[in-house]
Amino acid sequence: MKTCIVVSGGDAPGINTAIDSFARLARQNGDHALGAQGGFAGLLDDQLVELDCSLVSLLAGRGGSILPSSRRPALQDPKARERLSEVMRRRGIDNLLLFGGDGTIRHVAPLLARWGIAYIVLPTTIDNDVAGADYTLGHDSACNFALGVVNGIRATAHALPGRIFLLETLGAPTGHLALAIAYASGADLALLPEYPLGLDWLCERLTEIVARQGLALVVLSEAYPDIDRLVEEIPRRNGIRLRYTALGHAQRGADVSHWDRCVARDMSRVAWRAFKHGIGSGTVLWREGAALLHQGSLTSELKPPPDRRQFEFINQL
Repeated sequence: MKTCIVVSGGDAPGINTAIDSFARLARQNGDHALGAQGGFAGLLDDQLVELDCSLVSLLAGRGGSILPSSRRPALQDPKARERLSEVMRRRGIDNLLLFGGDGTIRHVAPLLARWGIAYIVLPTTIDNDVAGADYTLGHDSACNFALGVVNGIRATAHALPGRIFLLETLGAPTGHLALAIAYASGADLALLPEYPLGLDWLCERLTEIVARQGLALVVLSEAYPDIDRLVEEIPRRNGIRLRYTALGHAQRGADVSHWDRCVARDMSRVAWRAFKHGIGSGTVLWREGAALLHQGSLTSELKPPPDRRQFEFINQL
């Protein structure tokens, strides 16, 4: 059996761990694994490499992806199906192992199924926004990265009291990631795009919090509306200094946590076994504490919004 590994979406911590695990299983059982350089665009251009197992193992705990991805919509090319089939035939590729998030699962996977291409998707996105999955690979590592930043913010806040700290996370277009970080960090407020709060209320609450405890920590999603206005208006209205920190894409490149390493290896093992049993298409979902194979395409539904009760608890609503 020969599998081509394709990183279809953005990077997430745990991809390298899963690649290492799958490549190791392949090598131990007489199978082969290739890697596409540049996502589907690279695959269609036959930019494939033999995986250096020693190098992959060395980088298994690092964030990012040893196989570069691409945002180029290569599969929309009118000749994409013909080119993909030709590359797979010439290279002797039996199936594709895909790493990606909501877009890969909802759009790319059904297309491959219609074309008769055997594939399995491992949901890899720090946003944790894939419908049908309790958890997506990379989320825990991204949260841990943010918590380290929170520790630094609290240290300087203690040394220089009387300030408001806004910490912006990734996770657009949803607030799942921001809510998880806000709850774990004990933030004073969480701002999510699904549940916007009034500016007047927000300024009043922040004034109360700073007066009571000397600082206020706000965790907000990058998708929260009009962040620039918040940063400008809050200190103007309440006269309290505001310090703004955006985690940016460094959050996606976080070192891989223990939990994500375990999830990555469980997911890759389920995928390899499915290929060996001749399963033609599916997605490995983390549900109820285990990696399970969902055969066929997932529905096009979006994941439900973040937990409203947890949001209200953090914001004391």
